[in-house]
Amino acid sequence: MFNTLFICLFEDMSIIDPTPPEPSEDWRPKDLEMINHVEVFQNKPAILKKVESRLTRLKEAMTVELLSCASQLPPGTNIEKGQIARGENHNGFPFLSLDIPQNFSKTEMYTYRTLFWWGHYLGFSLILKGEKLKTYFQRLSDNCNEPPFQNVYLSLAPTPWEWHLNQQYFIPVGDQQAWADKSNLLDYMKIIRFHSIADESFSELDWAQAGVKFWKDMTPVCLD
Repeated sequence: MFNTLFICLFEDMSIIDPTPPEPSEDWRPKDLEMINHVEVFQNKPAILKKVESRLTRLKEAMTVELLSCASQLPPGTNIEKGQIARGENHNGFPFLSLDIPQNFSKTEMYTYRTLFWWGHYLGFSLILKGEKLKTYFQRLSDNCNEPPFQNVYLSLAPTPWEWHLNQQYFIPVGDQQAWADKSNLLDYMKIIRFHSIADESFSELDWAQAGVKFWKDMTPVCLD
C-alpha cells in the first residue's frame, strides 16, 4: 500500500498533465485570463537561477563526498564533471538536472541524477544498468525495509527516463512483494526520493544536505 507521502505527492500531481482539450480557435475566458498573466515569465529566469545555484552547491558537496568512496565505484565513473542540464519542455514543463557521479555507455549506466521539474517536484534518483543489475536488485531486496529506504520509490516504467509520478510507474521499495517479480522484467534500476514543491517545507529544504543524504542512504545498494 502506498504510504502517506506518496498519496500526498500523487494528489499534488493529479491536477497536472490533464488530457489536452480538443483545439478550438475560439477564445475561452481562461485563454484570455492566462495570456494576460506575465508574472511567471518575468520571474522564471530568477527562479531557475536559484535552482541552478542549489544544484551547484549539491555538485560541490558530492564532489567532496565521492572522494572517500571513489575506489568502490565502477571503472570509468566520473566524480568531478557534475553536468547540469537545462530543458524547457519535459511534458510541457521546464527542468534542470544534475548528474554526479555519472557513467554512461552503450551497455552500462551508473548515475546519480537530481531533477528539478517545474510544477512537480525535486527528485534524487539513482539509475543503474548493466551486468551487475541482478546484484543491485538483490541488495535492494536485502535493504528495502531498513530505515534509510523509507520514502524511496522504485521505478517500474519501461524506460528510466519516465519521471511522471503515479502509481503505475513508481512503487515504494518497502512494498517488496509488489515489485519483486516485476523487477525481473526491467533492464535497469531507478530508485528515487521525491520532494514535492507543494509541500510547505520545500522552501526550507537544503538541497545539498538532502542530496548527500540520499546518496549515503543508497550506498548499500550501489557501492561494492
